[in-house]
Amino acid sequence: MHKTKKLAAVMIALFMLAGVTAAGQQEVDKKVPSDGAIDPVEFLKLFKMGMSYSEVQKALPKEADQDILSYITTEEVFLLSVDLPGPGSWNATFKFDSMDNVVRRPEQLIEMDFGAGLSMRSESFESLVQKITATFGEPIKVDRTQEKFQQAGWRFSGGSVLTLEYSIASNGGSNNISVEFIIRKSRRRDTPASKAIA
Repeated sequence: MHKTKKLAAVMIALFMLAGVTAAGQQEVDKKVPSDGAIDPVEFLKLFKMGMSYSEVQKALPKEADQDILSYITTEEVFLLSVDLPGPGSWNATFKFDSMDNVVRRPEQLIEMDFGAGLSMRSESFESLVQKITATFGEPIKVDRTQEKFQQAGWRFSGGSVLTLEYSIASNGGSNNISVEFIIRKSRRRDTPASKAIA
């Protein structure tokens, strides 16, 4: 009887361990889809303004190619540049405030720039606006006045603003598409002219 109870306890522990492992694998799979392509909206959902440097590192795909962390003296921020895996040449830059500490180190995420250059119109401006709106709510601004450059903005976490910039450049009869997502958090040192669209 004792052996039966012990065996049952071992089996339960194994099932629980398998469940935790599967959950962890699913979280990794969310960062990098099975086909290797980056979903920009899903990638944006991994981050929020105010995240620590270590939290950003944990959210990044393991396959991401990171440059050495640098400090920009003119802006008083730390800069991390990342090339992401998969088609589309997606890359991201992250800026971290040092919080005016005596020992300067990256403390919290204050700006994120995420974009790619595409050789074909795989994602239209309208389709991207619809995807982002479905996740983050109605945009606060949509500018379609220019044929080659379109822009939209949404309220993001922590009082920041998410901006989508979509530009088209003709090149030998084909169109090159540039897609860029910019998230900025207001800072004490910011001037009104340097803040994101509102």
